[in-house]
Amino acid sequence: MTSGVFGEKLLVGLLGVALLASGCTTGPPSQLTEVKNSGFMSLWNAYADCKSTSDLAQASSDLKQLRSANQEVNEGFVLPLPTHLERLVANPTSRVAVDVEAMAASCALYSGELALNQGKTDIARDLLVSVIRLHKQERSYYVLRARTLLARLGQVVNVSFNVH
Repeated sequence: MTSGVFGEKLLVGLLGVALLASGCTTGPPSQLTEVKNSGFMSLWNAYADCKSTSDLAQASSDLKQLRSANQEVNEGFVLPLPTHLERLVANPTSRVAVDVEAMAASCALYSGELALNQGKTDIARDLLVSVIRLHKQERSYYVLRARTLLARLGQVVNVSFNVH
C-alpha cells in the first residue's frame, strides 16, 4: 500500500515540475525573440525597400542602413584581455540570420544601376566600385555584375563623348 501512495506522489510531483517548467519558458523568451526579430525585420525592410524603389535617394538611405548594420556585425564583441591570453580566445560567431554583407552588396548594385539609368554616372561608378572593393578577393556574382555595369557605364560615357 505504501508503494502505491509513493507512486502517486511521485507522479503528481513530476507533473507539477513539468507544468512549472513549461509555464516558465513561455514568458520572456518570446519577448526576446520579438526584439531580435525587430532588428532582423528592420534590415529586411531596408533591403526590400532598396530593391523596389525607383528613388535613388531612398535606395542610398537603405544602403547606408545596411552597410552600417554590416559594420556592426563585423566588429562583433571585443573582450578586453591581456595580450598573452587574447591569442587563445576566438572571436564569437555572428548571430545574424542573414548575410548582411550580401544584402548591402545587392542593394549597392541595384542603386548603381538605378543611378546609371538616371544618367548619374559619377554616383553609379562610386557605388559599383564600392562593391568591387568590398569583395575584391572573390569572384562573386556581385563583383562580376559590378564589372559588367562598369563596362556599360564606360560605353555610356564613350557614346556621350562621341556625340559632342
